[in-house]
Amino acid sequence: MQRVRDGLGLARARIVSNVWLLEHGGRRLLVDSGHPVERLALRAHLWRAGVRRPGDLDAVLLTHRHSDHAGNAAWLRRTFGCAVVCHVADADVLSGASAPPRMARWPAWPIDYVLCRIEDRFPARCPVDDTFGDGPWRHGLRVAHVPGHTAGSVLLHHEPTGTLFSGDAILSGVPPVRLVERPSLAKAAYSADVAGCHAATREFLADLPPTRTLCAGHG
Repeated sequence: MQRVRDGLGLARARIVSNVWLLEHGGRRLLVDSGHPVERLALRAHLWRAGVRRPGDLDAVLLTHRHSDHAGNAAWLRRTFGCAVVCHVADADVLSGASAPPRMARWPAWPIDYVLCRIEDRFPARCPVDDTFGDGPWRHGLRVAHVPGHTAGSVLLHHEPTGTLFSGDAILSGVPPVRLVERPSLAKAAYSADVAGCHAATREFLADLPPTRTLCAGHG
């Protein structure tokens, strides 16, 4: 893990999306889990961070259910015995109780359309152990529901350190990779209701709590 500051690490040598390791009160929390194609790289980063066996990781907190963020959640749950947590509005789709809404639609850039077709065919699936609502949660985190990227997309604000985990609602790069820097709000091609997500995100930003660090899903 690349040390961002005390208690916060970023899994490096990854291409698709960012995975963050937050340590709070003696607990280790992983924010998002990355895509399955990068599982070996994630395992190596976790090993170097001391996450090696069951009990070393307490929970995986998902900003939303898309496979580039939730694709390793089931594997992490099996491997480390950790809980998987998402917003209640994403829980039925992530757990497999409901079918996901179709993402691929025209008009779209060809690469976006192809990736959305892949997401439609291979959505992330994982048992859900707990869910977020909207507002204060555990471990110093406050949840802001910003539906529209997915039904359950959220911002997670860690109040003790002023850290904002923004998933794909606020981006510092260009999906579907993490290497190109460009600040933006959620991208329309991958969002069910991008206008709704933008509106909810802007409402949050209008009354932004003290924030020192932005931890986005890409970039």
